[in-house]
Amino acid sequence: MHDEWLMTDAERATLHSLLTTLKPQCAIEVGVYKAGSLAILAAHSRKVYALDKDPACESAYASRFPNVEFITGLSQNTLPRLIDRIQASGEALEFVLIDADHSVEGVCRDINNILRYRPHRPLYLIMHDSFNPECRGAIMQTDWSSNPHVHMVELDFVVGRFVTKEEGDSYRQMWCGFALGILLPEKRPGDVILHENESLTYQSALRHSIYRFHRWWNPFYSVPQAANRARRTAARILRTHAPQLFESLNARHKKNV
Repeated sequence: MHDEWLMTDAERATLHSLLTTLKPQCAIEVGVYKAGSLAILAAHSRKVYALDKDPACESAYASRFPNVEFITGLSQNTLPRLIDRIQASGEALEFVLIDADHSVEGVCRDINNILRYRPHRPLYLIMHDSFNPECRGAIMQTDWSSNPHVHMVELDFVVGRFVTKEEGDSYRQMWCGFALGILLPEKRPGDVILHENESLTYQSALRHSIYRFHRWWNPFYSVPQAANRARRTAARILRTHAPQLFESLNARHKKNV
């Protein structure tokens, strides 16, 4: 197995274990990149559909994977057509890996397109980078209940990682992690179960990450609000412990305003 894939050892082992157990008749990968995960998908699946916007993927990898059909284009266009095609043909879609557009809109769109499918065999949906706040937010925003065959979603099936200082310009970013959705042929009896088994780990990392003050995931804790909160705290401390300094600074501020 070549080493051109951006996944942790835990993710690789999990993917290998799942696929060797499931041996899917039909699988989909959304986002090929350097075909690292595609190699293991192709090795353990009867048929794989590989979707990527880069036309170079097919020319680079088609000869290596004879059981893979490459589909070029934006997944927002290609994935719904593919799902409808698989549904109509009666193919048993049993495994999907989503690892393409990492924006909130992109992740939601790819998941929702998979949710068009009504399974007649269990379907395991893996969503990569569930430890990234934007991807995680998209997974949580998805209307999983729109498909009556979704029984469970686990955001921390495999926990992601906090990028260390030694790894260059990605320091303090949060990446990797597998979320898992399970769709069964029978309809669920109640609500979709949404788990975050490592929510404490996620929240702890988030507090120390570059995403801490990002408005897009927390509109109630933006940079201006945090700065105002810090100024109010400093003013309260000065007023209590150094009243003369506080009055002097306050008078200067009013004069400048």
